[in-house]
Amino acid sequence: MRAGYVGFVAVALCCATLTACGPKTVTEAEAKGDVAWLEKNGSPEAMAALGRLADTDPKALAALEARTSFEMQPFKAAWSAVVRGAPWGAAMLRGGLGDPKRADAAASAMQRHEAHLAMFLTDLEGALVRLSASPENGNISSTLASIGPIARASIERRLTDASTRGAMCRGIASGGADADARKALIDVPEAARDDPSCVDAVVRVSADDDRVLTWMAERGEPGILGIAGKSDALPCAQLHVAWAKAFVARSPASYKELTVPLGYATKRCPAEMDGVLADTILRLPAAREVAVRAIDPFETYGDGLRASCAALVTVAAGHDSMFVRERARDALGHACKPPG
Repeated sequence: MRAGYVGFVAVALCCATLTACGPKTVTEAEAKGDVAWLEKNGSPEAMAALGRLADTDPKALAALEARTSFEMQPFKAAWSAVVRGAPWGAAMLRGGLGDPKRADAAASAMQRHEAHLAMFLTDLEGALVRLSASPENGNISSTLASIGPIARASIERRLTDASTRGAMCRGIASGGADADARKALIDVPEAARDDPSCVDAVVRVSADDDRVLTWMAERGEPGILGIAGKSDALPCAQLHVAWAKAFVARSPASYKELTVPLGYATKRCPAEMDGVLADTILRLPAAREVAVRAIDPFETYGDGLRASCAALVTVAAGHDSMFVRERARDALGHACKPPG
């Protein structure tokens, strides 16, 4: 019985000693090369430590590979490896991008606008093609859109291809898109923007990109101006700027196409559009009918169209067509009445 007790104590002491000697932190486990401890810990810090060990330890690399099917952290470790020049990092990322089930997770770990992205350009484009019918491609398209001028040809191909057009436009609309990707969106033929996501992308990008805002105003499809008028993605101040440019830059032959878009803008942002409408009515006879028609006689604009309503008085008593004069009178009788 005494011997059994001594054996039990010895085992307990041994276990206690082993526990005491085991790593207490990620830093300690990395210093000891304790792959099992880091794998069990599973934290982002532990995965990063495994990545550093993977530069020289095949077991650490295998532990990371085993987790790529269900989490993104191994791919973040792989990206860090790419940045420091460890070959296994690029191999893991390419493997992930080549697998439809892991591609978007792999792309999510890649740092936007980073120079090393160029080496994955073909892989990212291929992944987007493979996942064109899947909603799980947002990180792929946004990463591709962030690379810069070297990615222009790839981006244009994806915009031209109807199967990837929407996804590519969503990537361009993302906050991390490169300026050259935005330029590609407005430089491609109109048919390559023929997707709701592309129209939305132009509107969203124009909110903080003066070049795109000017293009939308002066040369963009009227339908894009229409969506801009309805969408809260474009602040009313920028909408005013766009319309101040539109009539000056566009051909009078195209004015009639602007009637509905101008109506949307006026309904959403009457105060900001008031000056544009009044100036158009008084100083641009070729666009006067468009401006008058854009004011819905039975819409409520609050007190937002003071200058426009004053200009309508001149139209109602002027020499325009009977239709334009009647429309002006209807607006004065309803839309221009103060609320209440």
